Amino acid sequence: MRWRNTLDAYGRVSMLLHWAMAAAFIAAYGVAYYVIWIVDPETSVRPPLFGWAPDAQRVVPILNIHWVLGITIGFLVLPRLLWRVFGTTPRHIAASRLEALAADTAHWALYALLILMPVSGYMTTYDPTNFGLFVIPACRDTAFAEWVRSLFGLTTLQLEDAMWAVHSFLGKRVAWVLVALHVGAALVHHFIRRDEVLRRMLPSSPRAPSPPAAGAQPPPAPR
Repeated sequence: MRWRNTLDAYGRVSMLLHWAMAAAFIAAYGVAYYVIWIVDPETSVRPPLFGWAPDAQRVVPILNIHWVLGITIGFLVLPRLLWRVFGTTPRHIAASRLEALAADTAHWALYALLILMPVSGYMTTYDPTNFGLFVIPACRDTAFAEWVRSLFGLTTLQLEDAMWAVHSFLGKRVAWVLVALHVGAALVHHFIRRDEVLRRMLPSSPRAPSPPAAGAQPPPAPR
């Protein structure tokens, strides 16, 4: 298997970035809802599940895991974007122009989500986060936050409230839809159409080249 993408398959770098970000995204959601449903006394379900009583003192330490996962996604999305923009992107598999456009739109919407979620989440932080080996300053104390506040004429609390509204809306209303469409499309291709769309993002032995998308030009014949 190659490190770089080809017109017919993803390489190791794309696979590593894709699955690392997917794992971090799922884990970040799991931690967030664990805090909301189990740990936070203000939002936990009643009665406590399985003897796990709410505990306000555990909220911030556990949310640190959510924050570091979000930061990890934020750091990974830039090289993944650069790898896609400046590298080779595998062509669509035997899809109509409309399907190809829908797939591209969904992919770019996911990239936008993976940028906006970490940025908006970080911009709500009001205390430094100490991870032992390094400390991430609170966003409100950074020059970036000061520049945004001065640009829009906002106070610290107004900016944090706005970013929390963005983060919550994306997490509760947008992320699930985009992820469901992405996963659903992959499963349809794999189990119904039985093509290579999902398999070419999985480590496997080389396969025969996939048929090009509708309207694609065939490669020139060898001389």
